[in-house]
Amino acid sequence: MDVAVLTYSGLPQLDAFDSPLLPALADLGVDARPVVWDDPAVDWRTVRVAVVRYTWDAHLRRDEFVAWAERVGRLTRLYNPADVLRWNTHKLYLRELEAKGVPVTPTVWVERGGSLDVGALTRERGWDAVVLKPAVSAGALKTYVFPRSDAKEATARVTELAAECEVMVQPYLTAFETEGERSYIYFDGAFSHAVHRPPTLQGAPRGFSEPRTFTPDNPTESRLTESVLEAIGQPLLYARVDVATDNAGHTRLQEVEVTEPRLFLSLDAGAPGRLARAIAAKL
Repeated sequence: MDVAVLTYSGLPQLDAFDSPLLPALADLGVDARPVVWDDPAVDWRTVRVAVVRYTWDAHLRRDEFVAWAERVGRLTRLYNPADVLRWNTHKLYLRELEAKGVPVTPTVWVERGGSLDVGALTRERGWDAVVLKPAVSAGALKTYVFPRSDAKEATARVTELAAECEVMVQPYLTAFETEGERSYIYFDGAFSHAVHRPPTLQGAPRGFSEPRTFTPDNPTESRLTESVLEAIGQPLLYARVDVATDNAGHTRLQEVEVTEPRLFLSLDAGAPGRLARAIAAKL
């Protein structure tokens, strides 16, 4: 086949938000099909291009996924490439981007096997609530919000999480409750469209419940998202840069998703064609 659009066994067909991709590729004469990434029957030498899209179990099996990507990347053209997938599937990449000058949501890192006095941290930083999450995670898995009054419980949770992986401790951004996150989506380095997304945590208050497109009107914020791609420093077939407003009113990078993000193609009429053309150019 020309293009394998990679998913996982829990979603053998494409996510509804991004299902317009296959018809858009077909309109270009490209034979593209969904393929489960770890299907042992696939001969990757017969695939011209493989595009990672919905490998939503990769964070549960990161070592296996990265090894698979390195192997498949030697047999076909893999996008995004294996070194990018390795880098992006561990959130320590945020520390690297911050060191390059990208304004990232303030983060305290707890090493694997470590601990942290969350009460002392909240007093020192003036944080009213904290968010805890593993450095290898997705979809808000094992992500917790604790008010300052529950600092003792939060400290115990950090120790529990750190037994398995590095842990991120961040202030809870109250703007999530009304603004959610803003996602800027790029194909081959060119801006495609932007989406407001509600909070990922299901229990979080929210001012809206469904993602929706918007026209960026903040040049400073747009420039921030561009600076993230510049800091990564290599071509990417697709990237979703997620930003949010911190408690002081400043825009901060939340995450940059270059492994398996929803790209919300169905929300923008031109987006499926833009991504399809970017993929076809790799053939």
